Amino acid sequence: MKKKNDVPRTDEELLEMHRQERTRHRRRRIITLVVVVAVVLVAVAVGVTQARKSISAQVSSSEDSAIQSAEVTVSSISTTVSGSGTLADEDVESVEIPDSLEIADFYVEEGDTVSEGDLIATVTNASILTAMSDAQASLDALDEEIEEAADDEVEEEITTSVPGRVKVIYAEEDDDVATVMYEHGALMLLSLDGYMAVDVASDALTVGDEVTVTDSDGDEYDGTVEEVVDGTATVLITDKGPGYGDEVTVTDSDGSEVGTGTLYIHSSLAITGYAGTVEDLEVSENEAVDAGDTLLTLTDTETSANYDALLKEREETEELLEDLIAIYKEGGICATVAGEISSLSEDSGSSSSSSDLTASMTDSSTSSDSSSGYTTVATISTNENMIITISVDETDILSLSEGQEATVTIDSIGEDTYAGTVTEISTTAESSSGVTSYSADITIDKTDDMLSGMSASVVITIEGVDNALLIPADALHQTSSTAYVYTEYDESTGEFSGMVEVTVGLTNSSYAEITEGLSEGDTVYYTESSDDSSSFDLSSFGNMGGMSDFSGGMDSNSGGMDNNSGGRGEMPGGN
Repeated sequence: MKKKNDVPRTDEELLEMHRQERTRHRRRRIITLVVVVAVVLVAVAVGVTQARKSISAQVSSSEDSAIQSAEVTVSSISTTVSGSGTLADEDVESVEIPDSLEIADFYVEEGDTVSEGDLIATVTNASILTAMSDAQASLDALDEEIEEAADDEVEEEITTSVPGRVKVIYAEEDDDVATVMYEHGALMLLSLDGYMAVDVASDALTVGDEVTVTDSDGDEYDGTVEEVVDGTATVLITDKGPGYGDEVTVTDSDGSEVGTGTLYIHSSLAITGYAGTVEDLEVSENEAVDAGDTLLTLTDTETSANYDALLKEREETEELLEDLIAIYKEGGICATVAGEISSLSEDSGSSSSSSDLTASMTDSSTSSDSSSGYTTVATISTNENMIITISVDETDILSLSEGQEATVTIDSIGEDTYAGTVTEISTTAESSSGVTSYSADITIDKTDDMLSGMSASVVITIEGVDNALLIPADALHQTSSTAYVYTEYDESTGEFSGMVEVTVGLTNSSYAEITEGLSEGDTVYYTESSDDSSSFDLSSFGNMGGMSDFSGGMDSNSGGMDNNSGGRGEMPGGN
């Protein structure tokens, strides 16, 4: 049964009802959204206020604890370069014997102390006698060769083996032949084929073209194009007259200038020599000569290169014989200086033959070059100085110089320091993993406690100032144009004031020298450099986690909005 008011409605009335229902839903959603947003904003404001208070408190506490004050003091300041290395004996004397000798016995051991002249080792009697005999025989043979070479002479005349024309003479009377050769590479130059040549850049000339060549004096010579290669023409003229190296101008048959160039000898011969002094010049420039003609005469031609070499060899043999005789008379090999035996040849002994000794010494790290005729059998440290080699970064190497003072500490000895000096700086770079470094040697006086191989640390003083006004490096503020410090600090506001511009002198990692702007006893305020001072506890932000809850509420309401929205599709006759 229908109610009284249950009146059938038309489609237009039903549509209007749906529209009114949708409007009510929309209003409810808007009201809900406004309420949620208002609650969220209130929560954010409260959270931010709490966070600010927390951070402010922590910053204030942190800054108060890092604020430092310091008085300007008078003291010394310096910049340094540091490094480490190992100790090594610096003054080491090598004891050498001729290769032909055979060691009989050693009378010392490594680490023994010896005085100059003390016996180190003996040699076999047979080897010393044989060596002296061989040395004397060598001298006798050399004397015969020297006598023969004394008659050798450089030719007193320098001639030409081919005909030609003298174009350049470098040598003059009284010149040393070797000096002229060193400076010019020749004593004179001859032209062999009768032509001088000049190269000019031209695309208009072809092989066989006739041209005119005018020299710097205005003299003209008929020329012919010999060849054209890559736009460059080679023109030939007679070698009788024009000067070597003269600047000339080339014109074509029409009188038009083709180009300019420098004359050179088309086919030349260098006249050379190696010894003597020029006595006379027998020819002049532009003079024609025949094969066999004399060009120069020389003096001081008696000594030849072979003669000089033989004399040098005899001097070396004389020294060898003198050393052998000294060993024979002294009964063995003696220390040449006082000191400590730092090394002995390991393979030398009574059973070693002369050839074995030479081979073993060549392989030893302490042996000298066997080609010199001597072998090192022992080394003696004079115990005066020790040396430490350190590695220096490329950014610091230019600040080092020989003579700079250094402070050395040796780990094995203790905390004592030793005065050192930079004695050598290497200019040869060493690279490792992209880092370039150089080495520097520091020399110190040796003490009884110092042993080769001990680890040492070195601090080199690069620059220093005494009686300087100093402040902590952290107190100095610098810009591209000025430097300043703060001389006042307000604890209530946490602000610096009293900014004073200063002039900065020497600085290092700890202190800065002030040359102008402050006086001794002035106080500066600064914030101490520390990573901890910028660290704050952000746990207080946890109270703002409610924001996510509110956001969740927004999502729920939004979800509701979607559901309402979805409801639209269920309306009768959904659009």
